[in-house]
Amino acid sequence: MPGDLDEVELDGLDDHDGWSEAAVTGYAVAADAEHVQISRGTIATARFTGASIRKLELTDVAVANTDFAGAVLEDLSCLRVSFTNCRFSGADLGGASLADVRFTDCQLDEIGLRLVRAERLVVTGGTAVKADLYRADVPGSRWHDVDLTGADLSGARFTRVRLHGSTIVDVRGAKALQGAVIDHQQVVPVGLALIADAGIEVDDDR
Repeated sequence: MPGDLDEVELDGLDDHDGWSEAAVTGYAVAADAEHVQISRGTIATARFTGASIRKLELTDVAVANTDFAGAVLEDLSCLRVSFTNCRFSGADLGGASLADVRFTDCQLDEIGLRLVRAERLVVTGGTAVKADLYRADVPGSRWHDVDLTGADLSGARFTRVRLHGSTIVDVRGAKALQGAVIDHQQVVPVGLALIADAGIEVDDDR
């Protein structure tokens, strides 16, 4: 990433907006735009709350302290992107393409990640309560120390996914965890989730 970035302060978004080698800040709350591109730069303390952006492309971008709560990011593409201390509560990223992407200490509660395709995805810390990962294709990803309580994993591909330190309670579609790697403290909650997913009833009364 270049050392000297142009400063860009947002006041909304328009179709086909794009910046390269820029430090982007400002507001695009409830913006409605199509085909926005940002590359080789940063996004910091910006607000995209409730925005609707179709075909957002981020390449070689560091995003920090930015609010995407309730945003709809249709056809999102992220290549070599880091998100740090960002808020995605209730955001819809369904169908996104993520490659070499890291989420660190982000709020991902009730995020929509349906049909996401990810390569080399790392999620560390933060919360993803009731995250929707229906049929997400995230093999080999890392979810370390993340609260995944109530997440929907139905039909997801979690082969070789490492879940160390994460909270896996009341998840749906636990069968998707086949081939995942967990630590010893997760054995009981994962076992209970698999029992519930299989419809097995535990009853000591004969």
